Amino acid sequence: MRPIGIQRSALRYPLDEVFGSAAHIRLIRVLIHDVETPLGVADAARLAGLTREGARKALQRLEQAGLVERVGSGRAQKWDVKRDQAFTQSLQQLFALEQDRFDELTASLQRAVTLPEVRAAWVERLPRNTREPLDIGVIAEVEAVPWVHDELRTRLIDVEGEFDLVIEVAVSTPADARRPGPDAMLLWGTATGEGSQARRSPQTHADADRRQLLMAEGVAELIRTDPSLIKRAKQHLDRLMREGQGTASGDIAEWKQLLEAYSPERLRDLLTSSSSRALRLRQSSPFFAVLTPSQRDVVVAKIEKGS
Repeated sequence: MRPIGIQRSALRYPLDEVFGSAAHIRLIRVLIHDVETPLGVADAARLAGLTREGARKALQRLEQAGLVERVGSGRAQKWDVKRDQAFTQSLQQLFALEQDRFDELTASLQRAVTLPEVRAAWVERLPRNTREPLDIGVIAEVEAVPWVHDELRTRLIDVEGEFDLVIEVAVSTPADARRPGPDAMLLWGTATGEGSQARRSPQTHADADRRQLLMAEGVAELIRTDPSLIKRAKQHLDRLMREGQGTASGDIAEWKQLLEAYSPERLRDLLTSSSSRALRLRQSSPFFAVLTPSQRDVVVAKIEKGS
């Protein structure tokens, strides 16, 4: 980055100071968009992908800029956005638009790769910059491999144009497929390429209930360490409600109400409850869809170990 030649007034141009570095933007995104509660330095650093010292210094600069403030004291001290600032709401809307654009991209990719002959499809790794291609890995039925690549390329042309991307597709059979890596984002099927729900071994209702409980227990544990998980689930539900889900809209609205009203502690209790309501709601849980790849691996491992 080139050095700044002329200093400008922070009173006239406060966003110069607020958006002065990538660390500032990451922390503002976490505090305004990703979570709804104050965060300690360690949690803020982890969620923003920064070192603790880097996050501490950036938070102090944002405090000087008047955007964030300290809450509490001593070891319990945390940081929060000054929600009464004139442009805080505008910043929140800006990050919401950023999230909406990514959600639209993800939905477009999912629609493009959803074919009966495709067992699994995933984004290998989200590009670090806009010049890198978006690599998609696909596992397809053996007899479909010769034509699936061309079909997917045709389906993805419009996505490339709409989002100004270069998309590369690699199709393989189940026997010689490279499995998704730790940074992969699953689009369709399962990480093992075992196929859709229709291809899996039949489960009894008791088996399904057991797996849903194990998943809920895994999610409840993750909520303890990742406060952004609840906010991401709300955003996912908002998107589903905008798209319309037919008869499932009732459960979606109920989940939205619960996530807005319940504390994290009460929500964890509901997730793992043996009540008939909890059993019903676990069938439409919004959490698995918003887990990061590493979080999904943790939950899947718990399910496989307990099944």
